Amino acid sequence: MQQPTGGSQPLNDQLIAIDLLISIKNGIKSYAVAITESDTPEVRNILKQHLNDAIQFHEKVSQYTINKGYYHPINVQEQLRVDMQVTQQITQANQLQ
Repeated sequence: MQQPTGGSQPLNDQLIAIDLLISIKNGIKSYAVAITESDTPEVRNILKQHLNDAIQFHEKVSQYTINKGYYHPINVQEQLRVDMQVTQQITQANQLQ
């Protein structure tokens, strides 16, 4: 699979899952800010439901990445090792192009 932006770096499950996890975290932050800035209880309630849904989705994606060995939220040294390995793989793939 190729990146849709025209890049030649192939995407894999690990990169997709971690990118999704980061995107979900950003969405959760955005919902929290929107809740604090909304004027009406109705809007706040809708945003709270979206926030809760995003938190549940984050939990599922987090568990997937943990089960696959892509994400180590408690073991910083292991996460650093995985991140370095992925970085090396990306660098090597880019050098071959």
